Amino acid sequence: MGAPTKFKNEYCKKAEEILAGGRSLAAVCAKLNIARSTLYEWRDNNPEFKLAIEKGLQKCQAYWEELGIDGVTGNYEKFAAAPWIFTMKNRFRDDYTEDKEDKQDSAVSVLEKIITGEIKVKND
Repeated sequence: MGAPTKFKNEYCKKAEEILAGGRSLAAVCAKLNIARSTLYEWRDNNPEFKLAIEKGLQKCQAYWEELGIDGVTGNYEKFAAAPWIFTMKNRFRDDYTEDKEDKQDSAVSVLEKIITGEIKVKND
């Protein structure tokens, strides 16, 4: 079987199913035997494929969130929280990455408040 050269509507369902199983866009490309650039081209030129990718990515995140919920509530005998957190922060950055600028700004503002006396530091 050679590499697909044309978009087919059946790829919408396939892509969404692959992503819904917690897999990545790379897995979609591998299963469809296409390059990532082809996936992006199809997404940009086919609204139904774009929607399938968007829905699939949401289902992918929900899949990983369910794993985390099951892990932290004790449904897995050995749940490794640190790798799960690392995965969430890197795969789903919009929702899970800590905003370093906000942290830095709040640290500066706390420091400024200490310097100006707005916050009193207790010395033991």
